[in-house]
Amino acid sequence: MVACSRQETKLAVGLALLIFFITACSQSPPAGQGTGSLVPTTQMESSPALLELGKLTYEKKCAACHGKKGDGQGEAAYLLYPKPRNFVDARYRLISTWDSFPTEPDLFQTISRGMPGSAMPSWAHLPEETRWGLVHYIKSFSRFPFEIGPDLQPKAESDNPTGHIIVPPEPPHTPEAQARAHDLFLEVCAGCHGATGKGDGQEEQEDSEGFPTRPRDLTAGIYKGFPEPGQVYYRIAGGLPGSPMPSHPSLYGDDIWHLVHYVRQMSSPEQRAHMEMKRFRVVATRVDELPDHPDANVWQQTPAVNLHLMPLWWRDDRPEEIAVQALHDGQKIAIQLTWPDATDDHTALRPQDFRDAAAIQFSGDPDPPFFGMGETGSTVNIWMWKSERQADLEPAFQDLDRIYPNIGIDSYPNLLRSPLEQPTRHALTLDSDPTFVTGWGARNIVSDPTRKSAAEDLTAEGFGTLKARPLVDQQVEATGAYSVGSYRVVFTRSLSGEGDKRVSLQTGETALVSFAVWNGSAGDRDGKKSITIWQELFVSP
Repeated sequence: MVACSRQETKLAVGLALLIFFITACSQSPPAGQGTGSLVPTTQMESSPALLELGKLTYEKKCAACHGKKGDGQGEAAYLLYPKPRNFVDARYRLISTWDSFPTEPDLFQTISRGMPGSAMPSWAHLPEETRWGLVHYIKSFSRFPFEIGPDLQPKAESDNPTGHIIVPPEPPHTPEAQARAHDLFLEVCAGCHGATGKGDGQEEQEDSEGFPTRPRDLTAGIYKGFPEPGQVYYRIAGGLPGSPMPSHPSLYGDDIWHLVHYVRQMSSPEQRAHMEMKRFRVVATRVDELPDHPDANVWQQTPAVNLHLMPLWWRDDRPEEIAVQALHDGQKIAIQLTWPDATDDHTALRPQDFRDAAAIQFSGDPDPPFFGMGETGSTVNIWMWKSERQADLEPAFQDLDRIYPNIGIDSYPNLLRSPLEQPTRHALTLDSDPTFVTGWGARNIVSDPTRKSAAEDLTAEGFGTLKARPLVDQQVEATGAYSVGSYRVVFTRSLSGEGDKRVSLQTGETALVSFAVWNGSAGDRDGKKSITIWQELFVSP
């Protein structure tokens, strides 16, 4: 890497991925818009053609996390917590049986909904046939036979020959049932989940593969499986295999139902709905004049779509949503992102500092690549805004003397005018010869003190391939504003763009887009961020 003119030890044109953010803007589309059914309309048996479809889909959309061999060791695995599932060991969490193996509909529903509380997104927008192909291909990795039998079921189900958990009729939740549930929770659940369900009981835990894990905070509304009562019954009865959450066959019947009601009361339907990754449609409305700043009045009348964000490395303190608005005038498009952030982190001059940032990722492929940086042969175009770049423009390019005003500085060789001749102690001035300011001289866009935009136009074809587009093609403009605990950033570019490997948008057409945000105070940088899955961006005629 060419040396930079400033002390940017963490620059590296930050692995931009994609995807963002929240705010109280306008109404979101109806929940689930753009997604398929989470419950299969029919069950498809395995066949060579279906397995081949599953294999092709897995390699394109799943292998980056779960690994080509299904062992949970994909390229992105080191960025993720909880860790991707190891399909070879086949310790699946979401089951409806007594012997730790999922049914095929269990796998179908997990693929469709994803797993809130992890980086596993919803794939409900894929055709049902494709998801069934994934079910059968994933099963083929297992070194254990998928055999579901009655051996481990409780005596109360001894007449059930299938081994499936039978959910009995739901009893009324009376005051007496509530009192019984309270006692059961303290006896059976509080040791891990805490007396109030906040996950503050026994915190030092490991899963079956030795990775650290912790009890779920039941008050946050984050359910790995469906939050519907019957599904929560399965979780309590059958446990989560491979995790410290055990099965509870001794509680069969009304006692489990009492716990289901008690646990669900700890969170609201709104909380639970916010945890699900879904695909929505963002419409870029046509206007006569585009705004170039977040404070422009037109944004107040522009509908916003609120998208759920998931941190790749899960943490409770995170932005949960990002609001996206879009406008165009037939020539250019403006996209505003709004998300919460408690701190304005706008410098990365010291090794311990990290900046805030946001990015938009585009794919021109109707069958897009993996949403984490694309893949070989399928380029993604990324527009990235960085708070530090914004601060460089207001009022001047930041260098170390802003943080350390009494720092000693070396003079740069300069064929024009020596910094020592200037009435300033800056080693770098705009009168310096870029030839001897190596990053600037090499036309590194992050080292250029004369740049006018806080945005970078980037491309990627998989992990480790992120790079800036040529300087002549750097046409993305971005302006950010921070106030009252939130960021608002407006990205602007011509619809068509210039040069190779850029996204070209057309009126009346839909492009696939995703978002990402970085929280500097939380140590986010490169692949440590919060993201969305692919969304639809429609540019109205």
